[in-house]
Amino acid sequence: MTLEDLAMIVDESSKRPSRVNEVCYIGLIAYFEAFCKDHFASVLNIEPTLLGALRQQGQDIQIDPTRLIELQEEWPYRLGFLVAEKFDFGTPQKVNALYGALLKVSPFSKDEATFYEKMLNDRNLLVHHGGTHTFTYLRQAKLGTDGAGYRPYFSSLPVTAEYFEKRRVFVEGIAKKTLKTTHAALKHYSTELGVQYTPEREKAMNAFLWWGEEKI
Repeated sequence: MTLEDLAMIVDESSKRPSRVNEVCYIGLIAYFEAFCKDHFASVLNIEPTLLGALRQQGQDIQIDPTRLIELQEEWPYRLGFLVAEKFDFGTPQKVNALYGALLKVSPFSKDEATFYEKMLNDRNLLVHHGGTHTFTYLRQAKLGTDGAGYRPYFSSLPVTAEYFEKRRVFVEGIAKKTLKTTHAALKHYSTELGVQYTPEREKAMNAFLWWGEEKI
């Protein structure tokens, strides 16, 4: 739904870059990072025994126990968020490491990680430099500084509707893949444990496969 909201804001009929497109692109990265964190937390809320897997993989799962008191009777359903809040989901490598430790799944392939790193570089250019090209950005993007219109501190990143849509579709694909693979892995994990989920937990797990009006 968040992706749809962003797509509605971006003027898809316009071929020109706009400030609105830039802000939506920054939001796209931010909301995707939030998705990675929140979905990770949801898996733990459904199956808290996975905390043991995280600890065995060297992840720090310590939390402030006073937060559980503040949450009162809701703490069993918020525990995952308390743990996930301290983790960094800001790069594809970190996302893969955390989901790998949790359920032995990798949201990003090697090529997908490379593309997303480029997306992050663009996002950082917009956030920290207003989209204006710098020597560091051009070097990282391997664009050069002569003969192609790339001029440090003068030219800028053109965030067209087409540019945004390509990256929105990419993020949507990673999100769907993450939901599908974690659903299968969690189902396999519970079967191996010989655990029969309550109807509420089963419904929560199967909700991973819901995507608006369609099923992934």
